[in-house]
Amino acid sequence: MKNEAGKKSRWKIIGGVILLVQLLVSVVTMGIFIWEDLLPLVYLILIGLVLFWLLTICYVCYYGGFHRKKRKKGFIYTRRTIGCILSAMVMAGCILASTMLLQVGDTLQAIAENTVSTDSVAAYVLKENEARTLEDAKGYVFAITEKYDSEHMREALVKMGESLGRNLCTRTYDSVLDMVAALYSGDVDAMILKEAYVGVIESQDGYETFSSKTRKLYDQKIETVVVASTETVEKDITRDPFIIYISGSDTRQLTLSTSRSDVNILVVVNPSTKQVLLLNTPRDYYVDTAACAGAKDKLTHCGIYGIDCSMATLGNLYDEHVDYYAQINFNGFKTLVDAVGGITIESEKTFRTSEGGFYINEGVNQLSGEVALSYVRERKAFADGDNSRGKHQMQAIEAIIKKASSGTTILSHYSDIMNSMEGMFTTSMSTEEIASLVKMQLSDLASWNVKSFAVSGKGGSTTTYSMPSKRSYVMYPDEAQVLFAETLINKVVDGAALTDADLLMPDVQ
Repeated sequence: MKNEAGKKSRWKIIGGVILLVQLLVSVVTMGIFIWEDLLPLVYLILIGLVLFWLLTICYVCYYGGFHRKKRKKGFIYTRRTIGCILSAMVMAGCILASTMLLQVGDTLQAIAENTVSTDSVAAYVLKENEARTLEDAKGYVFAITEKYDSEHMREALVKMGESLGRNLCTRTYDSVLDMVAALYSGDVDAMILKEAYVGVIESQDGYETFSSKTRKLYDQKIETVVVASTETVEKDITRDPFIIYISGSDTRQLTLSTSRSDVNILVVVNPSTKQVLLLNTPRDYYVDTAACAGAKDKLTHCGIYGIDCSMATLGNLYDEHVDYYAQINFNGFKTLVDAVGGITIESEKTFRTSEGGFYINEGVNQLSGEVALSYVRERKAFADGDNSRGKHQMQAIEAIIKKASSGTTILSHYSDIMNSMEGMFTTSMSTEEIASLVKMQLSDLASWNVKSFAVSGKGGSTTTYSMPSKRSYVMYPDEAQVLFAETLINKVVDGAALTDADLLMPDVQ
């Protein structure tokens, strides 16, 4: 009898320790959930009730029937075993959920706080030049231009001068192409150029081989904080309409950097009506650039002067204030598509993608991340090239929004979706704003009405602000389409629910 009583006494202590640890783990888990502030209140209450209910069940398994004198040993041992297994599962689940939520919180913070843009200003020489370091270039004449981004140019010159111990010998030119021509002809020994211009140079006839004909002698990284707008607009992002500028290029970088923007989509969101309008503007649109008052340039070139320049340029084009930016990295885009379980798109024709050789059928297609990336990059298979690519990009974004906002997807793939965002984009939205949108969607699990519209125009050739000495292909805006796009934006902002009929131009109806 004493032995039996001793066993009961020891088990009371063991069971008590297990329950205490389970209680502490549960409390810490709830604390983390509340601290991260990523879940709606109703979810927190439900989770708390479930943890309390499980703790009660474990208590019954450990201590139920202790007051009774007769009880079969086998039943008692089975009940205790079940309690131990349940306690272990609860604690393991709490630790896993807490770890995942902390990781999601860190991801959101990294996304929202990465508002530092990296510029690279480099000194280029011809490939056959004997100089291998900046020290070897003593006595060299460097071509520069003070017309574009002179602040970064001057900063690079100061750094290079400090490295050499004396000021560089420079010769000023009116344009970037004039500098390249001087380097090619031997009028200068080297040139100093913002790296973002390389793509612009190589898009010009006769300069396609710039990268292979030159090499970097010196590279200066310059970081600047992106200020999206000087206009302060207080908004409740879960109720007030807002506009996000989505910018993207074919680069595979995971950091915000100044470069040409091949993707230029305004996402107009009305959270109260669950209405989203995706508005695509072609990369070659010939617009008034915010980089220089009164000057015109291709929209894609605005990205060279910073994502804030592209935002302001599009805002001026559609007479709207653009609230936020999000820069897409298409390498991370694959991860997001896979995180939501793939997307469904409807293709207007059958074709094989240039990148990857994937076969796309006319009609409905289920795409993985890799195939989706190839699909949204494709332009060679279509007569209107960039216009079709822009439509496909909006098509993919629409599919992701619909898939990610569905109840089953957001609940079952929550962590995967949030973690994939870190590799996909950076944004000027704060951590709190992103979290509030996530909580709103988790609260109502509402479906969104997503509609798309793309402006177009007429192709032509002219000089631009970035390339003043050489004509480039541009697309002259169709002013009627631009004005119609403005009306669509205003409808969403005013709370209207768009239909397919609303997207038809008046002269087509």
